[in-house]
Amino acid sequence: MNHRFFEERLFSDEPLPPEEQLLLEEHIHSCERCRALRTAWQETEVELKLAQWITPRAGFSRRWRERFLRHTALAQQRRALGVFLVTSLLAALFAFPFFALIASPAQPLWLRVMVALYNLSALIPAVEGVVTFLSTVGRAIAQVIPPMVEIAFGMAFLGLMAIWLAMLRKFSFGRVRTQ
Repeated sequence: MNHRFFEERLFSDEPLPPEEQLLLEEHIHSCERCRALRTAWQETEVELKLAQWITPRAGFSRRWRERFLRHTALAQQRRALGVFLVTSLLAALFAFPFFALIASPAQPLWLRVMVALYNLSALIPAVEGVVTFLSTVGRAIAQVIPPMVEIAFGMAFLGLMAIWLAMLRKFSFGRVRTQ
């Protein structure tokens, strides 16, 4: 038996059409569960009508809203700080080998920068070698994998990138409501 239909009618504040009212009454007479539910609901309604309502202190809405806005702003700042710290850590991990190439701290800053730039330029052939290797591997894989699978992988990669960018935007640049 579908009790949900009758439960919705029992808790409804709107008057029911006569045919639904008759159907509800017939069901209540035949169903002990719904009869007990109706009695409990009627007693609860009486208690709610007799209860003394307590009014909040003056300015409750304003205080609650200010607290909510502070909490929201603080949560946004924490998320942004987390993203900043993680990306800074990753940047430091990737940049550390380059900073290790810089000459002795006893040398002037301009000389250390020049040495670092020279050392970075020395990496260009290595980067070209990696690019050549990856392109060779890519061509070999392209001959083995059907084009539809390549397209599927490409679309999956683009989808993951879109999700990553959306999450980065949401957690880093989310808006705080001020109204």
